[in-house]
Amino acid sequence: MWSIYLLSILFAISSLEAAVTEPIVHTQFGTIRGKWLRSARNVAVAAYLGVPYAEPPIGSLRFENPREWNGHWKQIHNAVDDGPPCVQPTDDGHIIGKEDCLYLNIFVPAIPYESKLSVLVFIHGEGFITGSNNSTELAPDYLMDQDIIVVTVNYRLGILGFLSTGNEAGPGNYGVKDVVQALKWVQANIQDFGGDKNSVTLSGASAGAALAHHLALSNRTKDLFHRLITHSGSALAPWAMHPARIARIRYLAVAVGMNCTTREKILDIAYVPMTHTLFDEIQEIQDDIQILECLRYSNTHELTKQLSLFDEWFGSPYGTFGPTLEPESNEALITRNPKSIIENQEFRDIPWMTGVVTEEGLSKTLMLHSNESLRESLLENFDDAILVVLEVEEVVANTSLFIEELLNFYFPDGFDADTSEFFENLTALVGDGLIYYWSHEALQTQAEEMESNIYSYVFAYEGTFSATLQNGGPRKLGVSHGDDINYLFPFLNSQLADLQLFNTIEDDTMIHIMTEMIGTFVKAGVPSAQLTPDWRPYQEDFRFMRLGMERSPDISMESYFLPIRMDFWYRLMGNVSVPREQLFFELYEDDTAEDVTKEDSTNAISGHSECISFQYIILLYAICLLF
Repeated sequence: MWSIYLLSILFAISSLEAAVTEPIVHTQFGTIRGKWLRSARNVAVAAYLGVPYAEPPIGSLRFENPREWNGHWKQIHNAVDDGPPCVQPTDDGHIIGKEDCLYLNIFVPAIPYESKLSVLVFIHGEGFITGSNNSTELAPDYLMDQDIIVVTVNYRLGILGFLSTGNEAGPGNYGVKDVVQALKWVQANIQDFGGDKNSVTLSGASAGAALAHHLALSNRTKDLFHRLITHSGSALAPWAMHPARIARIRYLAVAVGMNCTTREKILDIAYVPMTHTLFDEIQEIQDDIQILECLRYSNTHELTKQLSLFDEWFGSPYGTFGPTLEPESNEALITRNPKSIIENQEFRDIPWMTGVVTEEGLSKTLMLHSNESLRESLLENFDDAILVVLEVEEVVANTSLFIEELLNFYFPDGFDADTSEFFENLTALVGDGLIYYWSHEALQTQAEEMESNIYSYVFAYEGTFSATLQNGGPRKLGVSHGDDINYLFPFLNSQLADLQLFNTIEDDTMIHIMTEMIGTFVKAGVPSAQLTPDWRPYQEDFRFMRLGMERSPDISMESYFLPIRMDFWYRLMGNVSVPREQLFFELYEDDTAEDVTKEDSTNAISGHSECISFQYIILLYAICLLF
């Protein structure tokens, strides 16, 4: 009793001292000074911002795996400002950020505790192209009231983070490996901040969720984290995993754009017959090494601007550069198709919490709502545009059947773009094809093979703050992609500050429910909250927790999310998909795909090839633009 009383007195004294004394942590690298923040409930939070976890990936380290940071501070290091975001484009065409961007933000609640605190490591989303761990947008104000440590991660993006030659010369996945390096740093150092390295949960949203899922499917991340949370993203989605051949063609298009190779040379190295000899393979890798050396020292902004080559329809597709199948090596992370890994039970069996929102498709359809010319463009080019918007060009073999089935299912009475029904059906289509089906596939397939529990949720609460309000968008269209994250990190409150909106009592209730569920899962592997029913695992009759209903924060336990639509997609993709053995294979395996000849490539430039594969269309389109 006296020890508890003494701890309370010491905590009260420390809270008073916090106002005048900065938080200090002693690490193997030297002493770090942070700054004090306050949680939503006014708990003091020690924030250590811009803490390096890897050597700056600049100069010769561009397009290389991250190197462990081994610096040392002779004086106290001030960790009071965010590190720079990684290099990325803005909506208005500018390039921001720096290559020296591999930094963590670490948030520690100033509470009395007798044991180490559990740790949540969060990976931001935004399509592998943009985003950062900036403490203004990813401020854990709400989560800090759950007595856990929160770590947010910057990782390389776009071309700098995911360019791949499709072979050993430049296997790619540098952004994924950055996250692994960050997790290794947490294992080695989080105890200095009061954290428990044996109780780490990896979490991510959207593209960050796909990265987290990839890492949970890899046995090479064993002991780096112990639980998984994914929000609106899956490693099974086509945008979350690119075949090596697709990645290679995009790399060559970038090389042409940066004048690191010639039109004549590219026809030689783009041609990859299945009968490659060892000499051919060695020669190709040598060519790639020379091209990479040119790209390695190219202008950063000009290199990043090459992303515009792949913008096919009003900002789509998002994930042209992302995780890629890479050759086997000691440092490789993604060497197998994720679905095959699951089916062969080669993934890590750890507790998993995962969820989606009710109108995921709004992330891409919202811009159509008030833009008549854009709606007309979609209707005129629907067959081509929908493949790009859904980002399924790489995986659909029978495109005509795919389009026909979509139209019959979602628009049985035809198009009328001026009706609310058209908008709702289009949003449903996009949400199903981008997020729901692939998340459903991951859940269904993994649930059959896992002993650990899976906890699934559907976020259906229409709160005050929503992504539908961004860029002057209308309200009351539903719960958009990412809206649930605002109840963990109030990024929308920050982005929409000019609207002078404030959380309501209902918003505060949902914040409490979301953060308590996340907090309990991070600490014990089972989500729970005082205001919710017992959360049953997904394995029990496909159970999920419905969080909210329109403006009400009511909670209910339900079964079978969107069963008719998910059954449609299961049958559809079974009929139109490129077989996995043809899509995900080593560049030089025999008998896995048909040869593509130089004559095919040359004819395509003249427009005479009708059966040219998608990756060659991308490359040759880029060449035509540049020459």
